[in-house]
Amino acid sequence: MEIWQQFLSITERLSQKVNQKVTDDNREQVIVDVQQLLDQRSDLINQLPQPETESEKSTVQRVMELDLDINQKLEFLFDGLKGELRNMRKQKSSNQRYTNPYQSVASYDGMFMDRKK
Repeated sequence: MEIWQQFLSITERLSQKVNQKVTDDNREQVIVDVQQLLDQRSDLINQLPQPETESEKSTVQRVMELDLDINQKLEFLFDGLKGELRNMRKQKSSNQRYTNPYQSVASYDGMFMDRKK
């Protein structure tokens, strides 16, 4: 019974963490905390017994409800991160084009070779 309550407690903390507002200032800390909680959960999953009592079954039901919400929020969080990475790459390449606009122009343009016979 105690291990199921511990698992529920970690799941609730994870749910709170993914539901908090993520800003530029706290993004890295949120990701680290989420990763730690996911690691703790994965360690406990291997130790979980089959639910036998009604209280364990209700705990499992609560964990499953929270898990659906957590998965949706994590998907949303990581989609946002992917979009920001894409924008950063695009901004980097446009900055490089702005600082050196003739980088892509071939250096042999306009070259003329004269051969005498």
